[in-house]
Amino acid sequence: MGHGVRWTVVVISTLGAFAVPWAVLTAIDAGPEAALALASTASASVLSAGGWFAARGSAPASPTPGGTPMPSPDEPLIIGPLPHEPLAFQERAELFEAVEMSMESDRVTVVCALTGGRGVGKTQLAGAYARACVDAGWSVVVWIVAEVPGQVVAGLDEVADVAGVKGGIQDAQLAAAAARRWLERLRQPALLVLDNVVDPDEVAPWLPRTGPTRTLITSTVRSVTHLGATVDIGVFTRDEAVAFLRRTAGAGDTEGRSHAEAGALAEDLGKLPLALAQAAWVIRTQGLTFAEYRDRFRHNRLAQVVRRAPGEPYPMGAAAALALAIEHVQTGEDAAAVRRVVELMSLLSPSGVHRDDLRSVCADQDVARTDGAVGRLCEASVVTLSLDGTTVLMHRLVQRIVRDQLIDEGRLGARLAEASAALRRLLTEAEGATTPDAADRGLTDHILALWAAAEPLGDDGLRDLLDLPRAAVTLLVGRGEAARACAVGQEMLAEHERLVPPQDDNFFAALDALTHAYQALDRFDVAVVLRERSVAAARERFGPLHPKPLRRVNALGYALEGAGRLDDAEALHRKNLADSLGVNGPDTHTTLLAQINLASTLRSRGDDAAALALFEKNARDSERGMGSDHGVTRNARGELARMYERVGRYEDSLALHDLVLADTFRTERRGTYLHLWWGRYRALALEGVGRVDDAIEELNHLLRLGEEEFGHDNPETLVIRLFLARAHTAAGHHSRALKLFAQVASDRRRVLGPDSRRSLNARRNLGLALLAAGKRSRAVSTLSEVLVDYERVLGPAHPYTEGARADLARARGASMPARRAPIPRGR
Repeated sequence: MGHGVRWTVVVISTLGAFAVPWAVLTAIDAGPEAALALASTASASVLSAGGWFAARGSAPASPTPGGTPMPSPDEPLIIGPLPHEPLAFQERAELFEAVEMSMESDRVTVVCALTGGRGVGKTQLAGAYARACVDAGWSVVVWIVAEVPGQVVAGLDEVADVAGVKGGIQDAQLAAAAARRWLERLRQPALLVLDNVVDPDEVAPWLPRTGPTRTLITSTVRSVTHLGATVDIGVFTRDEAVAFLRRTAGAGDTEGRSHAEAGALAEDLGKLPLALAQAAWVIRTQGLTFAEYRDRFRHNRLAQVVRRAPGEPYPMGAAAALALAIEHVQTGEDAAAVRRVVELMSLLSPSGVHRDDLRSVCADQDVARTDGAVGRLCEASVVTLSLDGTTVLMHRLVQRIVRDQLIDEGRLGARLAEASAALRRLLTEAEGATTPDAADRGLTDHILALWAAAEPLGDDGLRDLLDLPRAAVTLLVGRGEAARACAVGQEMLAEHERLVPPQDDNFFAALDALTHAYQALDRFDVAVVLRERSVAAARERFGPLHPKPLRRVNALGYALEGAGRLDDAEALHRKNLADSLGVNGPDTHTTLLAQINLASTLRSRGDDAAALALFEKNARDSERGMGSDHGVTRNARGELARMYERVGRYEDSLALHDLVLADTFRTERRGTYLHLWWGRYRALALEGVGRVDDAIEELNHLLRLGEEEFGHDNPETLVIRLFLARAHTAAGHHSRALKLFAQVASDRRRVLGPDSRRSLNARRNLGLALLAAGKRSRAVSTLSEVLVDYERVLGPAHPYTEGARADLARARGASMPARRAPIPRGR
């Protein structure tokens, strides 16, 4: 049974569920309010359950790991919140035909509002076309809401995941590019819908350029029309509006009066499809005539609170109709539940709210009441469901009217507090999610929408929400959307600068979140500037020798080292260590952190003797100050074991690594990040003592654990594969080693991007492995190419660049292959 037939069954059942109790209770004079309440509840329950029945056959096909899934001819792959057909849907045959014709002649079609206004039916027209494509058997239909910067990339990232072409790609833009290529390479017709596009420059790079995929764009911005053939859409004609009202409202007027009054009402409502749909529902459910409805909405108080924003020329009659529908839908037995859902939805993202998240937001009320409220709101055209029934969507105009009502009644602050508390609960749940996609599910968009909705409360109200935009930045980094995280983080930091003093804890947290985003982009130059601001603010608040600014100096030193400024990092760490010793003594966490960071910088500079002495002292001091079982002590021992391996003290390194791993397994299960981290460095010690076969066996075991725990293409799994390649080089298995090195270089380029320093390091290691295998010509070529990219990405003076330059010089002058290919620091 096709989804169109299923929805027909649902619509008929819903109308029947409304009509039967209405007729029975009216016949026994139970009163219109009681009849309306019972009939609405019954029909809402049928619609809520029917949404699952209607959408169940349209669920996306299961992705094929590592490959391109071939959608079933009977079950197209539907990705995104494609809206189902509204109960009161008006076909617009001429516009639909115009879209079809433009799709045949042009790869991209733009459905654009003639006047720039909302509510004229752009999304419904696009939805009708998309559903027709599903019915016609198109292989893939993708729906992406694209009104907020970054949503196109995020949507395509989801496409890559569902389609099975994302693999372990960590960067959202790389995943989006993989999704675009997948759409271009499909063999059967496919459709990509970008709804409510605002910025044509953001959209243009992501449009499929070849293949059978067609793109349909909706927008209120005329500058978008240059992207493709344009279909202009306006409000209904008078005849369309009258036909729609008479068909859907069922008003009890005589034939002549009905047509005349419907025409007058259509003019009052500006012939706006959204307003007409909601007016028709109120007229039908209350048994009104068109004249009676016109009288009611003229005197409706809610219409007076609508604030007409510049650039949004909504007819006031349309606003009154929307307000009246919203007021009416909040009546009956479940009025409180309906009102709560309406008001909370108005504060969240218009891109849609996942039904599970909506239930979580309303966690203290029964799930059936929340679902019933959603069903009732669908009847009234206040919200719609996605085709698969998982996402609830509210039109932006409806959201604005509900928010204006909250402002007028002085209840915006209370509802915002409830919504923000719910988002904080969802954030806590997201921290325990196993994948970034499961951890987000639109949370970032909801947070940004809530922040915008809170502006009428003024600065005091916004200050109470400052933790949420910071959390959005962190979520974006976790999803691999580091570029968007930096953009959102810059705006977030500007708001913090305006709302709180630079010594406020919120300001420090904002700097930390933005710094983390830039470090995820390998932009340590920007991270240094942000860390310097953080240090200066901390010193001003606490004084230069307080533990808090001293800890922030440690973080600045890390950023300086990442930026390749090793001289500055060493000088900073030396002074910070001296300051911490003078204030805190030798055994505090702050001092131990400054000490090990200085040792790390000395190791990066190649001063192995000084680094070793300091690592040894740090291990002794950590055990004395923190105890032998503390995590700080375990880390100090592990870093000392790494240093022993570096200077050739392999037996000492292996013994200490065994101690570290035994301590790790007391608190961690096997296969965790710490096990994989220390385990691979223990394998280096095994190589050093001549137990190369044992090292290879151990690394193969770690690789299997890493693939099970994190996935085949996760960056941590790729590091283990790199260590395994090194072990094969040490064993003289050059053919196997070269295959592994080449695989890691290719995988990192795909997963992290070509300019990631890890990708550059993998190529450098490949060059060194070629040299170790005696393939000097290929080694020189590979190292020459990667040196050019190091200079372009990191600059000519960065330590990585200088190391690559030295490797190239050695390769050009080498007469014998190197014993083993070293891995640059930073992996």
